[in-house]
Amino acid sequence: MPPIEPPRTRWFSRWDLLPLGVAVVLLLLLPTLLKGLPDPLPSHFDRHGHANGWTPLRGLPYLVFGIPAFAWGLLLVSGNAFTGTEQDPDGRKGAAMAPLRGLVTAGMELLMLAPVAILRVGMVGLWLLLAVFFLFLAVGVGLMLWDLKRNGLGPIDTRHYRWGLFYVNPDDPALWVPKPLGLGWTLNFAHGASWLIMGLLLLPLLLLALLPRLR
Repeated sequence: MPPIEPPRTRWFSRWDLLPLGVAVVLLLLLPTLLKGLPDPLPSHFDRHGHANGWTPLRGLPYLVFGIPAFAWGLLLVSGNAFTGTEQDPDGRKGAAMAPLRGLVTAGMELLMLAPVAILRVGMVGLWLLLAVFFLFLAVGVGLMLWDLKRNGLGPIDTRHYRWGLFYVNPDDPALWVPKPLGLGWTLNFAHGASWLIMGLLLLPLLLLALLPRLR
């Protein structure tokens, strides 16, 4: 009897058309949205809405499209990197991430318009875009979990996960353990070595944050 091949999965999904459609619409609207705005454009604000950072208008498309595209690529690769392994032998876990990938990327594209929204309608524009982003995020997570549950692929035992993110189990000698959804690995923060590894991973970001103050 010939071996049964696992179902073939696709890297891309119809959910990937959502951020593509949003990008096309924003690309068409961007000249109108930017009309009459100062150059450089205030792009960072304090909690009172006062500008403390600026971006040239020609650089805004890189923010609106570049950062979400990078996030989409990371989600695409991370969702499919374990297809064919024992963590995701038939790719169904990776496929379940498609709604989250599409909705989060679309939400990020809208959120990158926050500087324009603030100048046009004030800080209320930022709060509306944040609300839309978190709504998209919540719907994406809900659809992903529903798909996993429907296929009998619910999260692994999460009793030792703090806030659903940090694995802490001193009785487990493993330093690296599977993530709650079974895709990828995370550190066991009950061991001191994990904090050293985390510090080394975060060190480049800390140096980048401190570099302007060291000049």
